[in-house]
Amino acid sequence: MILKHLWHFTLKPSYTPLRKAPSSLRFKILVSLIFWNLILGVGIVMIAEGLFQWLEIDMGKHKTEDLFLKYSYFQVFALMVLLAPILEEVIFRGPLVLFKRSSFFPLAFYLSCLIFGLVHLGNFEEGASLLWWAPLLIAPQALMGFFLGYLRVKLGLHYAILMHMSHNGILFLLISLIDQV
Repeated sequence: MILKHLWHFTLKPSYTPLRKAPSSLRFKILVSLIFWNLILGVGIVMIAEGLFQWLEIDMGKHKTEDLFLKYSYFQVFALMVLLAPILEEVIFRGPLVLFKRSSFFPLAFYLSCLIFGLVHLGNFEEGASLLWWAPLLIAPQALMGFFLGYLRVKLGLHYAILMHMSHNGILFLLISLIDQV
């Protein structure tokens, strides 16, 4: 059901909030988007990783590794799960309200998704040398930007922040568990 709504939104993005949606529906939308973002994002990452291994391309370290080496778990949690989602949502999804009555809303929406993805190219140690592969490297973040933008438009900025925090929290938990092994 949510994928059908996302598809229609993809074809014609418009700033049309779900103002009177009950809390149960809002929660269902939030959980569905978190689920689909993780499934699709992990799928894209697995395809990219497989392709890079097959082509023997070294992506270098991910900057998250450095965070865990430099800071305590609590500090990384605060940066990754609390601070980054709030700042990124205010910067990338907050301004969408400025275009809510504009014919440029679809352009602003898609640019926010693309720029959000491109900013995350800096997470790769070898980012500059991987520009040819940028579309594949940023696809999970651009997709997440789309889901976050949809949530921002339909339910409000606080729901986008909550999804972003949930996503980063799940990744933080997985990285922490892997680090313990």
